[in-house]
Amino acid sequence: MKRNVNYWEEVQIMADNFFDEKDEFKQEEILGQVLTFMKPYIEKSARNAEYRGQFKGVKLPYEDFISAFYEALWSALKSYDPEKGKFSSLYGYRLRIAEASVWRKYETKGTENDKDGKSYISARLDSLEAHIGADSDNNDLTLEVFALEEVPSAEEQVVEDEEEEAFNIVREFYRCNQRYAEIIAYLYKGYEGDDLAEILGFNEYNANLRKTVQRAKNSFSKFMEKRGA
Repeated sequence: MKRNVNYWEEVQIMADNFFDEKDEFKQEEILGQVLTFMKPYIEKSARNAEYRGQFKGVKLPYEDFISAFYEALWSALKSYDPEKGKFSSLYGYRLRIAEASVWRKYETKGTENDKDGKSYISARLDSLEAHIGADSDNNDLTLEVFALEEVPSAEEQVVEDEEEEAFNIVREFYRCNQRYAEIIAYLYKGYEGDDLAEILGFNEYNANLRKTVQRAKNSFSKFMEKRGA
């Protein structure tokens, strides 16, 4: 997908500039540019991580993933060396570690009723007020600036409640067919075409994936009929 290639090329240029720049103040400027440019990608990645938890019956806070992914970006920039590979590969690796760290933070010893004897009911939210950057004590650049969303209105809360009900149905379907339920959930969230392919781990929305999506729709339709909805 050309759009994604161009996107990561721009990120690569900024990462190279950050590596080459020796002035800390100018590095801070580049960091701000990277954070702003990658904000939509990080928010999407955090939302996807949240969905993956919900697929498994665990509701981990979106804000925790946001915080962890921004910190992973800062960590990746600090350790980036162009001679060791592309920045996109390094950040992808740091993202996976960051996502796993959120899960570990919430993991406690569960009961015999919990899957694998693990539970995820206790944790403390990371503060989004933490400063980021080389000079964390003397700058106003915080995760809050890039991550916090507005409090939902009453109308938005109604929509969220409806989405929660829909997602509960998908979770029921997940127990029947995990792969198809994942596809249905992303379709419900508005993913389609190449965007759907990307989030499912495919390079493009090809004929094989199109058939899989159709089979998922057919299977979900039969599930709903049996469910009596």
